[in-house]
Amino acid sequence: MNNDMLQYLVNLAVFIPFVMILIVVSIRFSRGNLEGIGIYKYTKVIERTNLNKDTDVFVLKIGDEGCVIISSPSKIEKIKDLSLEEMKNIEEKRQQIKHKKIINLNKRDINLKNIDLKKLDIKKLDLKKLKLKEKKDGHSN
Repeated sequence: MNNDMLQYLVNLAVFIPFVMILIVVSIRFSRGNLEGIGIYKYTKVIERTNLNKDTDVFVLKIGDEGCVIISSPSKIEKIKDLSLEEMKNIEEKRQQIKHKKIINLNKRDINLKNIDLKKLDIKKLDLKKLKLKEKKDGHSN
C-alpha cells in the first residue's frame, strides 16, 4: 500500500465520525430552537372557512382581541372587530367541539373492538345491498 492510500484512509476514518457528530449536535440544537417558535406568537388564526375557490374567511386573534377578515386574490378586507368576550366565547365553543369529536372517536373505537370477527358470517352478507360491482376476473370492487 502506498503512502497516499494510507493517508486517505486515515483522513476518512477521522473526518467521517467528526462530520456525523456535527450533524447530530446541530440537529439537537435546532430542534430545541424550533420547539419554542410558536410560544410567543401574538397573532393566531382561530378558524378558516372557504366561501368559494378563491375566497376565504378568517377569524384572527390578535392579543386579547380579534377580528373577522375576508380574503380574495384581489383584496383583503376586515369585516368585523371582535371583543374579548366574543373571542373567549368562540374559543370555548371550539374546545367543546374538539372534546365532542374526541369522545365520538373513542366511542367508535370501542364499538369496533367489540365486533367478534369469528362470529361474523360472511356467507349471510347480501352483496347486492352493498352495491359492489364485480370485475371480469371475478373479484368485487
